[in-house]
Parts: sequence; C-alpha cells; structure tokens
Amino acid sequence: MTNSNNYVLITGASSGIGRATVEFLASKEFYVYAGARKQEDIRELNKLGNVTALEIDVTKQDTIENAVKYIKNQKTGLNALINNAGIARAGPLMELPVKELYEQFDVNLFGIHRITRMVFPLLLESKGKIVMMSSDSGFFASPFFGPYCSSKFALEGYSDSLRRELIILGVKIVIIEPGRVNTSIWEKGEVLLNSLLARLKGSIFEKIAKEVGEYAIKKGKTESLDPIEIAKLIYKILNLKEPKTRYLTAPDK
Repeated sequence: MTNSNNYVLITGASSGIGRATVEFLASKEFYVYAGARKQEDIRELNKLGNVTALEIDVTKQDTIENAVKYIKNQKTGLNALINNAGIARAGPLMELPVKELYEQFDVNLFGIHRITRMVFPLLLESKGKIVMMSSDSGFFASPFFGPYCSSKFALEGYSDSLRRELIILGVKIVIIEPGRVNTSIWEKGEVLLNSLLARLKGSIFEKIAKEVGEYAIKKGKTESLDPIEIAKLIYKILNLKEPKTRYLTAPDK
C-alpha cells in the first residue's frame, strides 16, 4: 500500500467550498477523490490534475458503496474525509412540510452518517481525520432558517459524540463553522425564496419571511468570505498533528 498521507475524499465537490478545496489541495500536492452528483460536474473535475472525480450522492447508498469500493481498489489508503456536501432549506417552521425537513436532514445529517460509516475503516487504518462542514448556524439559530439551523445543530452533536468515541482510536474529528460564504447558494436562495413566497401567499408569515429572506441573500452576496479561505483552513487542518476541535471562520466573528 502506498502512503495515504496525501489522499483525501471530499463530498459536494462540484462548486463553492467543495470546488475551491479540491483545486487548492490538488495544487498543494494532495491527491483528491472528489465526490459529485452530476456527470457534467464529474467530467469537469476529472480535467484537474491530482483529482479523481467519483459519483457520490450522499442520499444514495449505492453511489457511496461504489465510490468507497473504487478507493479501496486503488490501494492508496485515505487520510481524510471532508464532509462538505450540504443543502439549505428555509421558511417558517409552522408552514414547513415534513418532506422538506426530511430532505434537509437526509443530506446534512443522514448523508454524512452514511458516507462516514463506509469510509471509517480506511480512516481507522491511517489514523486519519474527518472534517465536518458545519456552520455558525450550528450554534446560532436564525428565524426562518429553522430547517438548516436544526440540521447543523444536529451535526454538531453528532460530531462531538463521534469525536469522543473515536479519539481513543486515533481518528480525529474537526468541525468547521463558516459564516456567510460567497457561493452559488445565494443565487439558489433567490429561486427558493420565490418558490417559498408563492407558497406563503396569505400566510401570517409572508411579509416578514420575504424581508428576512431578501436581507439574508443581500448580505450573502455582498458581505461574505471567499470560499478559498475555507479551502486554506482545511489545508491547515490536514497538516496539523493536533488540530483544534472547532474552527469558526466568518466575516464578523
């Protein structure tokens, strides 16, 4: 088996923080297995040096199993899993269909559990790291962002319990808590907000939900971190023998 020190797997690698991290780590002599859902994104990622793109949808167990099987067959080992895949749902909780709350948790919590369980044997062998992409919304709950905040609060608890279970085995859990980051999430947010407002016509929450949503999107587009800052932080964490448990990185701490 070759040295696994520079081999990492990152989910949600097609855009935003994920894509920036793939490119930055690959430029720093890491070898990256990059997970993405869409074939066009996989093709684009495979054009990068030191990158192998794999189909990974964290809500679909078969894609996870196939990706982990591929990595095992390469006999490279694996030094880190970067759980970056995530989605954001918003809206007044009292108007929220259960289906949307389930979709939020299926990616942001259950999906992380699915892939972490599958990758764990490789990380146990390398005494590697698991980097959890949480959020400042994992400790500060905002109104009308209840689905997203609750999923990140859950991820924080999951990660802390897992950290305490794996610490004696030499596997480290590190939580990153970004604030607003300049990614495509804000453009997607505009589409989701319009859809939400159409559904909230006549609701007692319609006016304030519109104001809060528009304010959040404006701030996200104008006062947010470049995703490369998160990529640099991940690089730092991967190179530290004893990283901190949490790293809060935001435009205004």
